[in-house]
Amino acid sequence: MTLQLLSPTVWAQDTTVLHRQRLLLRTLPQSVRRVQVLDSLCYALHETAIPSALAYGEQGVALARRLHDQQGLMNCLLSLGSCYASSSDGPHALALYNEAHALARRLNSADGLVRSYSSMAGIHHERGDTTIAWRNYKEALTLANRPGVSEHTQTILYGNLSSFYFYLERHPQALRYMHKALYLARRNHDRSGEALYMANLGTYYWQKGRLEVAEGLIRRALQISQELREARYEAGNLELLCLVLLQSRRTEEAAGYAEQALVKARQSHYLERVLDAYSALAQVNTQQANYKQAYQWQERFLALNDTLNNRQRLNTLMALQTRYDLRDKENQIRRLTERTQLEELRNRSLWAVVAFLVVVVAGVGLLYWQLRRNRAALRANNQALQETTAELRRVAASKDRLYAIVAHDLRGPVTSFVGVTELIGFYLARRDEDGLRRLPELVRQSAHSLNGLLDNLLNWAVSQTGELAFRPEQLNVAELFAENAQLYQTTAEAKQISFETTHAPDLRLWADHNMTRTILRNLVGNALKFTPPGGHIRFHAAANPETGTVTLTVADSGRGMPAELVKEVLYSQELPQAVGPIHGPRAGTGLGLLLCRAFVQRQGGLLSIHSTVGAGTTVHVQLPGRKS
Repeated sequence: MTLQLLSPTVWAQDTTVLHRQRLLLRTLPQSVRRVQVLDSLCYALHETAIPSALAYGEQGVALARRLHDQQGLMNCLLSLGSCYASSSDGPHALALYNEAHALARRLNSADGLVRSYSSMAGIHHERGDTTIAWRNYKEALTLANRPGVSEHTQTILYGNLSSFYFYLERHPQALRYMHKALYLARRNHDRSGEALYMANLGTYYWQKGRLEVAEGLIRRALQISQELREARYEAGNLELLCLVLLQSRRTEEAAGYAEQALVKARQSHYLERVLDAYSALAQVNTQQANYKQAYQWQERFLALNDTLNNRQRLNTLMALQTRYDLRDKENQIRRLTERTQLEELRNRSLWAVVAFLVVVVAGVGLLYWQLRRNRAALRANNQALQETTAELRRVAASKDRLYAIVAHDLRGPVTSFVGVTELIGFYLARRDEDGLRRLPELVRQSAHSLNGLLDNLLNWAVSQTGELAFRPEQLNVAELFAENAQLYQTTAEAKQISFETTHAPDLRLWADHNMTRTILRNLVGNALKFTPPGGHIRFHAAANPETGTVTLTVADSGRGMPAELVKEVLYSQELPQAVGPIHGPRAGTGLGLLLCRAFVQRQGGLLSIHSTVGAGTTVHVQLPGRKS
C-alpha cells in the first residue's frame, strides 16, 4: 500500500483577505504595487480557481514586463507556472519556471532560485523523472540556508522533499524533512501548514499500522482546520480519520466522520474531496455488510471520477490545442508576410517597367491588363479560401459535437455494465443466488439505456448528413402510447412511477412511424429520468380541427427545467448543456431533445416545452392529423 500525502504546496488563504485584494485591484494604478497584488491573487487561487488565477497571473506578467519590474516579473512567472502545473500543462509550466530561474540568477535572488529549483523538481517528480527531480532538489538544498531565503520558501521546499522521499520509500529522510516543515509552520504561526503536515504524519503512521499515533495526529489536524473554518482541509482530515477508524474496526464512528466529510466536501465545492468521501462511504458500507448501499456509493465514485478525469484531459488538450493554434497562426502570418513582400517586389518591378516604357502605349496597355488579371485571380483565390475555411469550421464543429456526445452519453451505460460484472464476481464468491437473480434486470436496464443512446447517435448522424428518409403514414395514437408505456413499464415500476393516458378513441396521425416513435421514446425517457420515485407521467392526445393537426402531450411531475435551458433546447443550433438530475443517472448532452426538435420540424410539426422548476415539465408535439 502506497503512502498518499496531501500536497505540501497548498496554503490556505483567508477569503476576507482575497476579497480585500480584489477591491484594492480596482483602484490601484499601473504600478509595482499592482503587480504584487496580482501575483498574490494568482498564487492564492492557483489550486482552487485556476481560470481566475491564470487571468491574474497573465495580467501580472504583462504589467511587470511593461514596467520593467524584474523582481515582480520573477514572482509572477513562478505563480503563473504553479497555475499551469495545477492544470496539468507541465511543459508550459517548466518554460515559465526556467524564465523565472534565469531572472533569479540575474537578480542574484537566492529565494527565487530556491523557489524555481523546487518548482521544477516538483514537475519532474510528477512525471516520474526522479533523477532530474533529485538534481533540482539538491541545488535548492545547497541554497536553502542562504540570506534572503524566506522561511515560507524553506517550508515549501522541505514539504516537497518529504513527499519525494516518501515516493522513493526512504522514510527516515522523508520524516526528517516533514518535521522540519512542521517546525517552520509552527514557528511562523502558520496553523494551516501545521494542520497539513500533522495530517501527513498521521497518514504515514496509519500506513505503518500505528493506528493510535495516527489517530491522535489526524484529530489534532482536524481540530485546527475546524478552528480555521477551512471546509476543504476539514473534509480531507475527516476522510483520513474515517479510514483510520475503519482499520481499527470502529465502523459506526467511522460512518459518522465519513458523512461529515461529504457535507464539508460539498460545502468547499472541491470535487476531489467529494470523490474521496464517496470512496470512504463505500468502504464503510462494505464493512457494515450493507452491500447495496456500498454499490451505490461506488457508482457515484466511478461517475464523478470519470468526470474529473475527462475534465483534466480536456483542460490539457485545450491548452495543447491553443498552443498549436498559436504556432499555426504565427506560421500563417509569416507566410502571408513573405507573400506580401514578394507581391510588393513584383509591383515595384512592374511599375519600373511601366515608367521605362511609358512612351510605348501598347506596352503600357499590356502591363495594365496583366495587373488586372492578377488581381482578379487573387480575389477568386481569396473567395475560395474563405469558403474552404467556413467548410472546415463546420466540419470541426460537427466533429467536436459528436465527440462530446460519445464521450459523455456512452460513459454511463458502460460504467453500469462494469458495475454489474463486479457484482457478478462478488455474488459468485459469496454464492449469493438471490443477488445473482437480481442481476439480469440490471443488465436489461443498462442494455436498454445503451440501445437508446446508440439509436439517438445513429439518428443524429443520419439527420446531419441529410439522408434521413421521411415516409409518412396513418398512425394510431393509442398504439403509439401503448408501445411506449410497455417499453418503459419495467423502469417505471422500479421507480414507482405511474402512467396515465387520455385521448379520443381512434385518433390518428399522418406521420413517419420511426420518427414519431423516437420522439415519444426520448420524451418518456427524459420524463422517467427526471421524475422522482412516486411521481407520475401523463400521455394526452387531442385533435385540433381548425388546423387539421393532432397535439401529443407528455407531462411529468419531475424537477422541471429553468427557462434558460428551455430556450436553449427550443432555439439553439448546438447541443444544450443539460443540468444534472436530482434522481437517477446523470444527464446527457441533450441529444434526445435536439433530435426530437429535428424530427418534429422534418415532419412539418411544432414542438413546445412548458416547464417550472420543482413542478415538472410538459412537452407538446403538434403533428399533421391527415395527409396534406
